[in-house]
Amino acid sequence: MSSFSRLLSTISKKVVKPFSPTPSTQKIHKFSLLDQCMGNFYMPLVLFYPKHQLEQGPKQLSKLLENSFSKALTYHQPWVGSLRDNATIHCDDTGAEFFEVEVNCPMNQVVHRPDLAFPPGLSWKNVPHANDGGRLSVAQLSHFDCGGMSISVCMSHKVGDAHSAFSFLKDWATITQQYPNGELSCPSYYVQDSLMPSLPNGPLKFPVVVEPNAEESVEFEKRFFLSESNIRALKALIVDDPSSIVQNPTTTEVVSAIVYKCAAIAGANISNGNDSSSQMVLVSDLRKTIPPSIKSTSTIGNILTAFSTPIYNLEDLRLPKLVADIRKSKHELSTRDNFKENKWVSEMLEYANKINTGTEDDQSYRQKSSCHDVYRCSSICNIPFQDLDFGWGRPTRASIASTPFSNMIYLMNTQDQNKGIEVFINLNQQQMSIFEQDKEFLQFASPVGDNHVHEDKEKLYCMEAF
Repeated sequence: MSSFSRLLSTISKKVVKPFSPTPSTQKIHKFSLLDQCMGNFYMPLVLFYPKHQLEQGPKQLSKLLENSFSKALTYHQPWVGSLRDNATIHCDDTGAEFFEVEVNCPMNQVVHRPDLAFPPGLSWKNVPHANDGGRLSVAQLSHFDCGGMSISVCMSHKVGDAHSAFSFLKDWATITQQYPNGELSCPSYYVQDSLMPSLPNGPLKFPVVVEPNAEESVEFEKRFFLSESNIRALKALIVDDPSSIVQNPTTTEVVSAIVYKCAAIAGANISNGNDSSSQMVLVSDLRKTIPPSIKSTSTIGNILTAFSTPIYNLEDLRLPKLVADIRKSKHELSTRDNFKENKWVSEMLEYANKINTGTEDDQSYRQKSSCHDVYRCSSICNIPFQDLDFGWGRPTRASIASTPFSNMIYLMNTQDQNKGIEVFINLNQQQMSIFEQDKEFLQFASPVGDNHVHEDKEKLYCMEAF
């Protein structure tokens, strides 16, 4: 994306503070144990709106969105506060950054390579320290030379997960629609440490999940599209197999299974005779299991856990078996109290304890833990980013930025009635060159941006008003 950086021109860069100050009784935000495990890195999301949807000019839109952004921040004090330590935020109304830029190219050159729509150097990056100008939330309004516009945010994962970021964007969109009289009847609820409190001996001093450094980061991502009809065909292939146990597989189960299988096979092909075993770890949202006494319409925080498949050898990578194992692991997850027995937190605490006590250093622990390849999958298919309407209709595309995390898989709904799936996968270059030619995978998936997928929509992105 570095070649794109020359196309950016900054119009303005401001610090936007909440419209109303934070009450003195809400000045301290306490992190849950899972929040403490999470690193303070940005979580980037972007929404694209073509010119024919926009009824106002760039200046009017900019003023409207800046003002409504300020009102929305009033309901989300932790994202405009200052990180005091790994356990607390001081909600001091320090504010959020608000960029406005011109992008000197049509939207269709960016819409399937969306990193340009984020503030330069911020997407997925660690949040800078406050004394270096770092903010826990950043927004950018990008104007394209065809008249289209994008709204992007970088929200600190320390404060909340993708559902949390959606709650913020939904509140911002609602207030924008009703501005200047917009008020939220049911504000989002920050769970803080009510579900997963700190350990008895005190909070963690340092996070566990952190952004990889430049030497470790493998930024070679590709995106693939699976249509509704191809997903149906994939499900039928799995169900019709004589060895299949699951007769009603979900879309997430079958798509994650085939992506993981083909990535693991590609990894085995470059292992040079070394152990080719692998495992998939899937992130699961816990909001449906929140106790009724706490449950709100929108709950904010890292309200997650993870479950994993068994460790597979190459010959075990069969789609019916993978889907059955995913279903079994999900069922086991549903039988536990995942706030008291959060497997993901337990594994991270074990890792942190070994490092902090000096039992093993970080490098040796990673080497011992890397006897098999681990692929991580996170689905945000049930989060309706595509429905975010600021007053000029739904976005023609919602997306995330390229991730620096290796062996990472993201699944996201597409715009066509939310029935297709877009896959974001990050592998090293040698592995990706094998993965993207896998015949079984390409039977169901098409590369995004490299062919005519969504060509009809790309024409809409640059429609000029007459």
